[in-house]
Amino acid sequence: MTAKWDIRKIYLYLVSFATLMMMIFGIIQFLQGIVNLTYPNPSPTYSELEMKYNRPDGKALTAAEIKQRTEADRAQQRYYEVRSMINSLIMFIVALPVYMYHWRKIGKTEVNLI
Repeated sequence: MTAKWDIRKIYLYLVSFATLMMMIFGIIQFLQGIVNLTYPNPSPTYSELEMKYNRPDGKALTAAEIKQRTEADRAQQRYYEVRSMINSLIMFIVALPVYMYHWRKIGKTEVNLI
């Protein structure tokens, strides 16, 4: 018995494939976000901070300024990591019902062919 391919079946398989890929990438990005939150980038060195933040008066950064700016950098990095994780979860949550709907349609059409 040969499988009949029509536009509807091709559409169902393509949408299922695309949404499955979205779910896989969403999970991978979410897991990468967990790793990034668990093991964040190391703190910048003093010379890196000096290059990043130049004082207008030309004086060296104080220890308090270095601490403040390092904490601000870490908070910003954490914020973007959490946002990335939320975006990954949203991608997974949106793709899941679309995938399930189309995959069930495929299952129903395959059962009717047997």
